[in-house]
Amino acid sequence: MSEPQPDKVILPAKTGRAARTREALIRAGRELFAARPVDAVAIDDIVQAAEVAKGSFYNHFPDREALVKAVVYEIREGLEAAVAAVNEGVEDPARRVARAVCVYQRYAVDEPLRAKVLVRIQSGFSRTDEPMNRGGVADVTAGLASGRFSIATTDAGVLFVMGVSQAALARTCRDPQLGPAVSLSQQMCALILRGLGVPSGEAETIAAQAADELVRRGGSA
Repeated sequence: MSEPQPDKVILPAKTGRAARTREALIRAGRELFAARPVDAVAIDDIVQAAEVAKGSFYNHFPDREALVKAVVYEIREGLEAAVAAVNEGVEDPARRVARAVCVYQRYAVDEPLRAKVLVRIQSGFSRTDEPMNRGGVADVTAGLASGRFSIATTDAGVLFVMGVSQAALARTCRDPQLGPAVSLSQQMCALILRGLGVPSGEAETIAAQAADELVRRGGSA
């Protein structure tokens, strides 16, 4: 699909019946985008799945791309809040990056259909100036500034982290079993940290701790 454009406007949330209609459209979009490529989903498909009139779609979204953004933002907003929670008080950029990746991996185990939406259309939201990426950008920037990471630029670091994470997310969506997800999370986090310049032994230790706490145990004490 074409990359969502930054000037597309998502209309503000409404209340009452309008809010229920908007939520029905987002839910329908989420289910359809998880099942097939966005370009294969027509607005007629969306309103049929949402059981609303076609005119109602345009009361909430100017076009399909705006709905795509709303669906992705709904998922990412919850995930980024979860990442912020598990990283509260964690200062080491390497640990923060690994823990963020593991939050997404556990999400793919718990919510594989929603995670599949990110796999299908996340590439349109990979820019470093995308608001939903500011946490990851901040962590990579801090790692470079402190000398913790040795990759060339923030852009390169963010794209590297997102690319490997996206591949891991896709794998877990296909087989959302906890055991394989823990193993994959540990391997991918170690790979990411080594790629960012963290010494191999330390990268392995951080990755193992994050995968155990946040994927295997789901963040529970």
